[in-house]
Amino acid sequence: MTKHHNGIWVAYTLSLLTPFTLMISGVIAIVYAGYRLDKGQDSDVVNTHYYGLIRTFFLTFTFFVVLVVTVATSNGILVGISDYWYQSPMIDRLAYAIPFVGMVFAVGAIVLWIYRLTQGMQQLRDNHPLSFAKGPNL
Repeated sequence: MTKHHNGIWVAYTLSLLTPFTLMISGVIAIVYAGYRLDKGQDSDVVNTHYYGLIRTFFLTFTFFVVLVVTVATSNGILVGISDYWYQSPMIDRLAYAIPFVGMVFAVGAIVLWIYRLTQGMQQLRDNHPLSFAKGPNL
């Protein structure tokens, strides 16, 4: 690890803490990454990692916003149907299960995201530019 990589390691560390700090450290990391990119004093290798951190933060943020809206809407619709239109224990059980299905998707996304961050850290340690894996880059 060379001296010019110190700032990106701070950004990676803050990004890893994002799920545990209610996104505050992730916002700090992307603001810092944008600041470092604007200054233009880092190598091309480090710049690819800054771009990757910003990209993955917004992809993950968008995923969780869509997930929360989908779970809340579908759960609310099913509870409303069950309460006001058609009383059914099956609909109640389905409405009760939807948040748990959403939680499974959320945990899977967080694990995948942390795995991809550690891959990026390994590429940075080896002084390689960030290369995105095939498939969804969360």
